[in-house]
Amino acid sequence: MKKIIALCTLMLLVSAPVFAQKYASVNAKRANIRACAGTKCAIKWYAWRYTPVIMVKTNEDKSWVLVKDFEGYSGWISASLLSPNGGMSAKVDLNVRKSPSSNADIVCTVEKGYPFKYISKKGSWIQVEDDPADPKDGKCEGWVYNVNLWGFFKQ
Repeated sequence: MKKIIALCTLMLLVSAPVFAQKYASVNAKRANIRACAGTKCAIKWYAWRYTPVIMVKTNEDKSWVLVKDFEGYSGWISASLLSPNGGMSAKVDLNVRKSPSSNADIVCTVEKGYPFKYISKKGSWIQVEDDPADPKDGKCEGWVYNVNLWGFFKQ
């Protein structure tokens, strides 16, 4: 009996804890992702509205969040610039289609990393829309096959 208890205890101690990942999306037109938690820290990269991120940790007062994107790039963002609403990023260069079919007309083409807002789902297809950085570019709304997207949506 002691061996069984010892074995169970050992298994509990060496097994890795499993944590649910927390997702958020950028809710600003453009957000600075920084090297540390503060406005004086260097800007590492920019994220656009609807860019999905994994929240890794917060600073002590929870005003800054360390985030990671779908390619593993990480940095700090002000917590006020994050939303629990869904966001998606293109995992590859892709075509956005008029309807949920690979035979449907192409509405627009976007580059890898392009962010979208989740609208709805139909089978393996996700309906998305963007918020273009320049209004002259026009809105891109349509359907994308789900394996080409990374992110989450709030149900």
